Amino acid sequence: MLISNNRVVLFFPLVMYDLTQLLLFPLNYAIGGLCYLQPKKSVWNDHDFQTQDVSGTAKSLEELKWQIVNQADIAYHEQDLVRLYDSLPAVSASDDLIGRTWKGKILRTNHSVLDIAEWALVRPLTKLGLGWGKRYRTAEKGDPLLLNWKSRIYTPIPFWGNVGMTDIRWRGETTATMNYDHQPWKDYFKLLTDQDGKVVLLGVWTHKHIAGGWFTLTLDQDTPTDI
Repeated sequence: MLISNNRVVLFFPLVMYDLTQLLLFPLNYAIGGLCYLQPKKSVWNDHDFQTQDVSGTAKSLEELKWQIVNQADIAYHEQDLVRLYDSLPAVSASDDLIGRTWKGKILRTNHSVLDIAEWALVRPLTKLGLGWGKRYRTAEKGDPLLLNWKSRIYTPIPFWGNVGMTDIRWRGETTATMNYDHQPWKDYFKLLTDQDGKVVLLGVWTHKHIAGGWFTLTLDQDTPTDI
């Protein structure tokens, strides 16, 4: 436990991550399986990705960025998000993500697995003062889910095990990627904005070859990341 900047930040031993994900294997297996049941399968990294239709609503990239950065409560067209992702600069795991704590927000598309989490868990818990994010302590240690209560108490939730950070190629460009130790999942990131001291990343969670949802991470500069 670490107390800093009027925050209580908790840390768990790695063995807890391994044991918890093992106990919850059936649930995590089902979460991955839901990706195959999405109304529209979101496979964006095939060999022919450059020929895919990503026109979406034809909304301008600047309008998309403004809506996302300002957390507009709307449903986004996934092709718009893919088109925006392709236009953004890559980030480095070692230089841009490791050693930092982030606050998260799901971007609804109305047909992703993360939409289920948004409606069933995130919104109800928000009314209780709870928020979620991620924490990358080192290249080999990280929290895919870090809950906070009113930005005062931070605790990792080790349901999905530990994660590591590296750079992996997705849609033709190498960028910072979060790798789950025990799940066939990856989160790919690009830089959405870095203005006025506010760093926001656009992320996509994937189960094997299927995108299961989109989200943003906003840098939390006031919360310590490691002991």
